[in-house]
Amino acid sequence: AKPRIADPLLDDAAPDEVSVEMQGPGYTPLRPRRMSLMTHTLARAAKTGTAFPSFANVPDFPITTFFFMDEAPNDADLIETLKKVMSFDRLRCVVMGEKTFEWEAVADMEQKLASHVTRAQVSSELELRAKMDALILEPLDASRPLWDVTVVTLAPGATWTDSPGGPGRKPPMVCVRLSHTIGDGISLVNVLNEACVSEDGSPVRTVNFQRRPNPKVWDWSTLSPVNILTQIANLIWYILKCVYAVLRALVTPFGPHDSKTAFCDTKTKVVYSGKRTLVTCPSFKLADIREVKTQMGCTVNDVVCACLAGALHKYQVYRGDPAADRKPLVRAAVPYAFPRKNPAELTNSWTFVSLPFFLGPMDIKDRLAKTKRRCDDMKRSPEAHVIAGINTVAGKLLGAKFQSQTIYDFMSRHSMVFTNVPGPTAPVVLFGQKVKDFLFGMGNLVNQVSVISYDGVMTLSLVVDPDAVPDAHMIGKFFQEELDNLCAKLI
Repeated sequence: AKPRIADPLLDDAAPDEVSVEMQGPGYTPLRPRRMSLMTHTLARAAKTGTAFPSFANVPDFPITTFFFMDEAPNDADLIETLKKVMSFDRLRCVVMGEKTFEWEAVADMEQKLASHVTRAQVSSELELRAKMDALILEPLDASRPLWDVTVVTLAPGATWTDSPGGPGRKPPMVCVRLSHTIGDGISLVNVLNEACVSEDGSPVRTVNFQRRPNPKVWDWSTLSPVNILTQIANLIWYILKCVYAVLRALVTPFGPHDSKTAFCDTKTKVVYSGKRTLVTCPSFKLADIREVKTQMGCTVNDVVCACLAGALHKYQVYRGDPAADRKPLVRAAVPYAFPRKNPAELTNSWTFVSLPFFLGPMDIKDRLAKTKRRCDDMKRSPEAHVIAGINTVAGKLLGAKFQSQTIYDFMSRHSMVFTNVPGPTAPVVLFGQKVKDFLFGMGNLVNQVSVISYDGVMTLSLVVDPDAVPDAHMIGKFFQEELDNLCAKLI
């Protein structure tokens, strides 16, 4: 096999030049090194059972992906694929330690792969939904590498009736669960790319994660007596934005909670209810969103956020929410991924930023315009870097207890966590079987809303408390209405 550059026992903070060429997964592990602060925080959550204060009762939820296939993979194909991804060291390691943590490689991991795989049968759609919810909520076993695989098939004589908010797909299904300690969303897409191949056997193609470059704060190449004042003004404006970003980073965890709405009844003290269910919405065409993106000069994420805001407003109206006539404060905690020097490494190079959603009675084009302006401001702002810097300093100086309380204070003031992960652009083969579709789900202290794309379609899923957010599947219906309305206005 052609040697490839592997992820060292990865320290996010490791020197760039530290790498190893491998002929396969049986190489000698590198010496353990210190974890980055973000990975260390997530490792503590995996070992202690939570990233939040104990009173919040929030378990350490795994990142869960459900792959639907025509046939269930056999044991040989499962093990062969798992051997491929063992080239990523973090998948071969356990987290060791009590107050400080490090990665430790597991000996003879190839012989232990089968112990990470289980098989289950379901007899109805209701049983499948219960199984999927259980897989989202059940913590991973921290005494071994932080991942597992569950193959779900239909039992003989099974009956099937689709229900609102259900997966809309029948087994066979393969559920892959990984700890966030292993890596962030972009990193885990790299694992997926390693595990999959296109139908013709070629490498998997995914959307490019690179952002458009920000304008330079000080451009020496254009300095002249005519524009030097403009350059100075730009520099002063950037400094002011940095100051504003510091203030936002310090104030948000201690500022106001989001408004009480039908979607999220934020309280002063938010605790995990013990109930979460995965709600799947019908897929929508990525081509429609790209058409809007092209005509409006915005990004796919802008369109998705605007349509989601419109859908949440319609959900308020549907539920008879008195706040629907106003413009409530509704924000999402959004993972912001930083550029990475080595895209092949597993790392946790991200932080949360606060993104407002524009609800209330509003034309969809106006909603998109406002969303675009706010997202553009966020991309140009140093806020994410400031937040990451403050978290690093505070985490090192004030310790784990303060850090977990700050995470709680920030998260509990938001209505949801929102993620948008681009997947493969064409059908892929995983574990020896073609993937028809896949879904993403993850529990959290607050509502989790996720959008994932695959083979020209996007799927919206929510993980919510079914008692607090009844009929959550209507949000997907309203999302499609908002997208259709937006497309109609542009034709």
